[in-house]
Amino acid sequence: MWTLSSVLFLVLVGSSVSGSSGLRIKAEPGQNVILPCRDPNIHQVSVFEWNRTDLEKDEYVFFYRNKRPYLAGQPESFQNRVFLNNSQMKDGDLSVVLKNLKMNDNGTYECRVIKRRRKRSVSDSTLISTIQLSVSPPPPPPPPGEKQQLKVEEANAIAGGGSRSRLSLIFLSGLLILRPLVL
Repeated sequence: MWTLSSVLFLVLVGSSVSGSSGLRIKAEPGQNVILPCRDPNIHQVSVFEWNRTDLEKDEYVFFYRNKRPYLAGQPESFQNRVFLNNSQMKDGDLSVVLKNLKMNDNGTYECRVIKRRRKRSVSDSTLISTIQLSVSPPPPPPPPGEKQQLKVEEANAIAGGGSRSRLSLIFLSGLLILRPLVL
């Protein structure tokens, strides 16, 4: 649960920052994650792409042109798993959702706006966002005996602390009631 809330926190923080370069996102297999990319200075984007730095030059995670995504060149491992977070790309939001994470989704992702497409030439594109995605399984649960022991200790602490508090409250109440009688 902690991992999911920290992922959501990172995604929310990252998505509101223009040019979220160097953002690190940690997630678990099976989760969905938003890879944030936002540039409010871009009013009408006609071509942009998301790539992972270890992919071949003619491959990409997500490619958008002429108001629609293009699937040619997308590795099979990303097919039907990458979608625009905001189909209207409102306020320069070029973020994508990567669904059903897999261990091999680890890597550095880049969001680029393409001025002129020439086999992903760096000189023809502008880097908007760089995201380091780390996908790792959740830590294993403690062995059953330890888990039960923790629950018993927690229960004892709560019960012990609760009854002490009640006794203290009763004692203080008694003092307040008896105080006027003594004076």
